[in-house]
Amino acid sequence: MARYLQELELTPQAFASFVANPGDRGQANRAVVESVGGKLVEYYFGVGSHSVYLISEYPNQMAVEALTIAVMAGGVVTSVKTVAILTSAEAVEAMKMAGTAGYRPPAA
Repeated sequence: MARYLQELELTPQAFASFVANPGDRGQANRAVVESVGGKLVEYYFGVGSHSVYLISEYPNQMAVEALTIAVMAGGVVTSVKTVAILTSAEAVEAMKMAGTAGYRPPAA
């Protein structure tokens, strides 16, 4: 499965809920990610920000978008930014592949 970094910006109401009902939000979000066929790898709160960050694996882009639609519909997330990410080893493989791509920049 492909791995993604997601930044979710939360409303003040989300944080009010955290204060009123402290708990492991990573565990709560794990079930949501799994419901679309994904796997939650890590869940972080951004220090000094109003964002949380997920590193997750999904079987396809449709699953990523399904999760985005579901959390946006809940009303406590104001935006979701998603970036496909590679491990260092995967990036090395991409570099090797780039070396054989045959790309030539246009002449000036």
